[in-house]
Amino acid sequence: MIYLIAGFGILAVLFLLARLFVAADPARLSRFLTWFFGAIAVLGAVAALVLLLLSERLVPLLIAAGTFSPLAVQLWRRWRSQASPTGSKSSRASQVESDMIAMTLDHASGEMSGTVKRGPYAGRRLERLSESELLDLWQQCRIADADGTRLLEAYLDRAVPDWRQKAAASARQGASSDQMTRDEAYAVLDLAPGASEAQIREAHHRLMKKVHPDQGGSNYLAAKLNRAKDILLGA
Repeated sequence: MIYLIAGFGILAVLFLLARLFVAADPARLSRFLTWFFGAIAVLGAVAALVLLLLSERLVPLLIAAGTFSPLAVQLWRRWRSQASPTGSKSSRASQVESDMIAMTLDHASGEMSGTVKRGPYAGRRLERLSESELLDLWQQCRIADADGTRLLEAYLDRAVPDWRQKAAASARQGASSDQMTRDEAYAVLDLAPGASEAQIREAHHRLMKKVHPDQGGSNYLAAKLNRAKDILLGA
């Protein structure tokens, strides 16, 4: 009879605890369980230490722990470095910058993205530029930024596979038409509107040294620079 009453008592306590568990606030319950199991772990460690002291096995255990602890620390550090999300993130992308372009390459997908740093398209994303704007930016890079030219060509090879044919067709069309606005002339010479005559001549001289046909440059780009200077100087 006593065992039956004790059994009913235990069931009642378990039922009450189950109801309290269901109705408890999740955050408070989580904190309680954390402290509860932490206390059990501490008590277990203390009890184990007392048993080791009583059985005179503590000293051999400390010697063994001291022997293997450097290996355990080394294994822990290696695991942390391999599992660290920041370490894997830094190896997933590369960033390269030139005077006019900042480019990012995603190693996992192979996708390239970038931002224009200088010129008429400054602050705009390469992905937001139209094909004609990308080709125009490419022409500007060929004049003022050799590293940016290579970066943009790599981007165009992925984004616009036939861009070279379109650039050649645009060059032929441009050669047959000599029209250029003053804003376009300023952009070609990489100058701000309202630049002085001395600034125009200096920019023209500096850029011509880079693209002059005698230096292995482009006749088309040299003609563009000459035309831009003539427009701005009223020749």
